[in-house]
Amino acid sequence: MKKTLILGALLAGLTAGLAQPAAAQEETIVFATEAAYPPFNKLAADGKIEGFDIDIAMAACEKMQRNCKFVQQDWDGIVAGLQTRRYDAIFSSMGITEERKKQLLFSEPYYRPSASFVGRDDLKVDFKDPALGGLTVGAVPGIYECYVKKAYPKAALTVYPNSDALYLDLTSGRLDLAFNGTVSISDGFLKSGDGKGFALEGAPVRDAGCLGEGAGVAMRKDETALKEALDKAFREMRADGTYQKINDKYFAFDIYE
Repeated sequence: MKKTLILGALLAGLTAGLAQPAAAQEETIVFATEAAYPPFNKLAADGKIEGFDIDIAMAACEKMQRNCKFVQQDWDGIVAGLQTRRYDAIFSSMGITEERKKQLLFSEPYYRPSASFVGRDDLKVDFKDPALGGLTVGAVPGIYECYVKKAYPKAALTVYPNSDALYLDLTSGRLDLAFNGTVSISDGFLKSGDGKGFALEGAPVRDAGCLGEGAGVAMRKDETALKEALDKAFREMRADGTYQKINDKYFAFDIYE
């Protein structure tokens, strides 16, 4: 009788486990984002993290049948937080570059960005001068810092922990120019109240050496199963129209192409 009861309990537990959806049986995937790079990622007035990156991530998680959540992390510490396992992946418009691939595993690109300078709308910029005519310029660490140092090695460059700090010094007059993602500037900063009186300076930049092949999800090197699942989800989203629907919510053009 005792054996029968034990066997029944085991079978009941097994049946209950099988009845649960896959998402309930696996741990929640935790993504990190800068949350300061609109329209891709930002903190809303109610404290929630929102934006294109977040919508794409949640749609991918639905395809993977996994529960997911986001945490906020300043850009200058975002890779360190991943390596110390504070979260599972970085879903924050990170450019896929050869240098980053030495220490990180990336998903396929989920969009392909360009970058631009922004300054006062009456500013005159000599882009042929490696010192940018003595103007002060700011960028966040990584691909944008890389390009400014490469193209303008004599420029007075200040590196900021995140885009909010970068734009704050630009609007307060402590910077003449900021260098950041074109869409972040045009659809984020310039459309905000703080962007009044500012404009894009020069042509958009596409530099594979610094900006990379596109924006991807960054993971630790051993997270191959998560990479494969994300890649599959992105492909399905492109094929069934899910990606385009999210794209059109934020942009008037196909950011993937």
